[in-house]
Amino acid sequence: MKEYFKNMTLAGRLGVIGGIVGIVNAILYAAYSIAVGLFAPIVFVMLLLGIAGSIFAAFSDLKFAPILPVLFYSLAFGLYISDRIIMFEEMINKIYGMNERGAILPIVIVIFVLCFVSIVTSIIASFNDRKKELPLK
Repeated sequence: MKEYFKNMTLAGRLGVIGGIVGIVNAILYAAYSIAVGLFAPIVFVMLLLGIAGSIFAAFSDLKFAPILPVLFYSLAFGLYISDRIIMFEEMINKIYGMNERGAILPIVIVIFVLCFVSIVTSIIASFNDRKKELPLK
């Protein structure tokens, strides 16, 4: 296994990084959303599918494989934005007393950023060559 990761292409490494960031994001999303009572199963499922897509893309030689995590992470990002837009609206318009129970803006932003990082690493992996790289001398 160590040799496999040692000989992995840049696209494969970026896929693994995107998957690891996706795992952290899914855990953080589940913990935060369950704690505040606003867990959306569809967002969590899309994050899990993005993780599965990252793993599949990292270990697969199929040409279309790197686009799968991009698709699922993007869907999770969009669904989470549409879910949180009310919280941002209340904070921007300074509507006090109507904020969601336990809404913590920094955690929401961290979830956005982690999801965006997963999307970007997956996009970069999609455009990199999936053939074996030549070792540097």
